[in-house]
Amino acid sequence: MRAGASDEKIVNLRRTDDLDGKWSVLTNPYLIALGIPVVLIASGAFAKKLVRGSSWQRSDFFLGVELALAAMASALVYVFDLAKLSTAAGSAAAVPQKIAATATFLALCFFLLLWVITTHQDWEKRSQNPRGQLIWLGLLANLVGASLLAAFVLLVKGV
Repeated sequence: MRAGASDEKIVNLRRTDDLDGKWSVLTNPYLIALGIPVVLIASGAFAKKLVRGSSWQRSDFFLGVELALAAMASALVYVFDLAKLSTAAGSAAAVPQKIAATATFLALCFFLLLWVITTHQDWEKRSQNPRGQLIWLGLLANLVGASLLAAFVLLVKGV
């Protein structure tokens, strides 16, 4: 038996003893990377209602702009983290490629954010067409924003 093998077993035993299996869902990287941002963004609907001080409205759940901005903000923070990493001694050779991929994502994110905003401008005024609002703002704009956030977490940064 290697000298470090017994240490590995002890560490693994501690991990399973500490978790007892009941916390394993909370340590799932996909839940952390996607679930927490989605819950925080969904709380935006509650914040809109509370700030307005009236009853629920359809517009409270049109979160495409917020989701797209969250994806952009995450990507911008990641670019600065990568820049800091590239200046560190012994930095990885893959950092310039990651910066380029993140910059490409930011450009895509910017243009899709503009589309979501123009869609909101066109459809938020049309309160006489609730079905159109639901499709364009509640479904498509939210889907674009959520897709951008998921694409950043899963494709650009990685879990």
